[in-house]
Amino acid sequence: MRKEIFIVSNNELVSNEYPTLEVDGDLDAVFTKVRDLVHEGFVILTHPLSGSVKPHETEFKSIVLARGNGNIDYSSLHLIENAINTSAKFSRPNRDYGKDNERIKNDFMFIDLSLLKTGIEGLGKTLYKLVKVDI
Repeated sequence: MRKEIFIVSNNELVSNEYPTLEVDGDLDAVFTKVRDLVHEGFVILTHPLSGSVKPHETEFKSIVLARGNGNIDYSSLHLIENAINTSAKFSRPNRDYGKDNERIKNDFMFIDLSLLKTGIEGLGKTLYKLVKVDI
């Protein structure tokens, strides 16, 4: 039996392609939601800081999780707390890129989607089944 996994994301490109637990907010809002889910016993399966995009460069993030055994997975907790701390180290510049703003936002959403696809492929379809969750 395949383990059920789900995506937490604030990226509409991801939501258009995959069943997603949507977060309304920026990267920090996604990290906070994932941390809260880890405290509820969920396990992180894809790294919160995947790729070479720094936390201050993008506001979009998608992270794959699975139900745990009901206890806090301390490896996941360590991972998300480190991501939150790393994000806090970087100042957030004004994200107004002028006339190119929408194009640049779409580029960052596409990068996040691409990283997510790679992560999901790495997990393997024979072991995991992507589902929509209502939490």
